[in-house]
Amino acid sequence: MSTTVPRRFLLTAAASLALPRLALAQDFPARPIRLLIGAPPGSAPDVAARLMADRLSTLWRQPVVIDNRPGANGNLAAQITAQAPGDGHTLLFAQASILLLNEWLMRNPGYDTDRDFVAITQLMATPFMLGVRKDSPVSTLAELVAAGKAAPGRITFATTSGANLPRFAGELLKRAAGFDMTNVPYSTTAGAIQDALMGRTDLMIDGTPVIAPQVRGGQMKALALTSLRRFPGMEEIPVVAESYPGFDSVGWFGLVGPKAMPPALVARIAQDFRGVLEVPEVKERLLRDFGAEVIASPPDAFASYLARERATYRALVREVGVTLE
Repeated sequence: MSTTVPRRFLLTAAASLALPRLALAQDFPARPIRLLIGAPPGSAPDVAARLMADRLSTLWRQPVVIDNRPGANGNLAAQITAQAPGDGHTLLFAQASILLLNEWLMRNPGYDTDRDFVAITQLMATPFMLGVRKDSPVSTLAELVAAGKAAPGRITFATTSGANLPRFAGELLKRAAGFDMTNVPYSTTAGAIQDALMGRTDLMIDGTPVIAPQVRGGQMKALALTSLRRFPGMEEIPVVAESYPGFDSVGWFGLVGPKAMPPALVARIAQDFRGVLEVPEVKERLLRDFGAEVIASPPDAFASYLARERATYRALVREVGVTLE
């Protein structure tokens, strides 16, 4: 004997299940919010996060507490967030490497981005700059590629790690342009800059806050930026994508939370962060002090972008064969 469940009952049951999740978004926040950062106090990510946290504290009428957990390349901050309840009161202000690289570079990072996190919003992005010393015979990207093709592997490019995003931007450039060059990793930014200026390496790839001051001071020449389009305030510098369409390799920060967060709450938090990031004073300071352009994407756009980026870097890390262990 079959039993037919009335449609009205099913609709009522579905609504009753959804109501607590909607109420969670409406009642958020109920207590102080913990914003985890895999970087130390006083670092650029920390300062940028505090700029947003101050305004969010006012908006939410609850303190947004910055919790710096710089250990294990940012993994500790990610692990804490992954294990937190999905009520929105524990969030991760994540540098791209936490979500794009660590899982492929380390045997056991202690979290799985696809399993443990929900994408809330991509906050901001900053391109990398390709810089050469002022007396380098290379002055354009085309000349760099030509030199690399004429002497495969002889061109060297400095980065402040052998396993960071600027390093992999160099690898993506090699792939796009069809030439070879050799990475020279450094343990400090100062060491990488010094050797690039002295001619011990041919090229340096790093964020604009690192290389742009050398360019403005006349010590280096900027060959290109790695963003898809010319960057605000640096429109005179070409982008790699003008020579190799579609090239896009940037540093960015994103906001993620525990996977159990309901969609309504994710949307609410994304909207509130967007409101803060769209304040002209905030946008101007992020661009001026950190070389970062506000993105403030909706959750679905960030989720799609993150999935594409993860696929790209997973394949690239395996191809290059770099590990952090």
